[in-house]
Amino acid sequence: MKKILFMLIMVAAVVACQKKNAVTAEIDQNGDCIFQNSVVCFRLPGAGNPVVTDGVEAILKTMDKKEVILKDRKSALAASMNDGGSALLVNDSLVFPHENFDSFEIVEQTPTHVIFTLHYPKWEVGEDSVSLTRTITLREPAYTFKVKDIYDIRNGQDITVAIGFAKRGVEKHESGEDYIAAWESAASEGNIGVGFVMPMTRDFTFDGPQDHAIAIFKTKSGRPVEYAMGSCWSNGVISSFDHWVEQFRL
Repeated sequence: MKKILFMLIMVAAVVACQKKNAVTAEIDQNGDCIFQNSVVCFRLPGAGNPVVTDGVEAILKTMDKKEVILKDRKSALAASMNDGGSALLVNDSLVFPHENFDSFEIVEQTPTHVIFTLHYPKWEVGEDSVSLTRTITLREPAYTFKVKDIYDIRNGQDITVAIGFAKRGVEKHESGEDYIAAWESAASEGNIGVGFVMPMTRDFTFDGPQDHAIAIFKTKSGRPVEYAMGSCWSNGVISSFDHWVEQFRL
């Protein structure tokens, strides 16, 4: 009897733990990857989405009287880093995948963090073919998440990778030794903070190709490119640019 009671208690504890998961990553009914914690929410377009990009789109999220408020801007653009991402830099132009991710896998899930991978199928860049594997780690209650991108090129040549975000309605921005952060207009919804940290390089420019703010990193095919990025909504706890940029200053 005691053994049965113990098992019931353990099952109840597991169920309660699962219900309290503040951090999730899943594929929604449209095939997009949605990952979020208690303060932020993001989308990466999937195979069924007509917008082809590996750029992350921030979904505005905050709490109001213990009720979650989400504002889905649906503002992602094709061939854009949008609110954060990476691309190959070829002849001073950003080169993005030709298809959205075709596989999704949870690597690790706990109540306080999730690690998952996405794979982008091969596409042609000049005479070479390239594929991208992305691993994302999101923790509670962080406004930023970690990214590890691995670009594989058929001939294994040296590559240049750009990390950053597309500039859209920037009102304020700041660049530091290893980061760029911006405060953008979200029209009637207030403001959105975007930014990234890239400690692997010191080559940053706010005026990058195709109206992007980027860091530039030279590496080799198959080697990981690691960085962090995130967002906030001015209707939440972080309501000013000064507060937002503190997330990136070291």
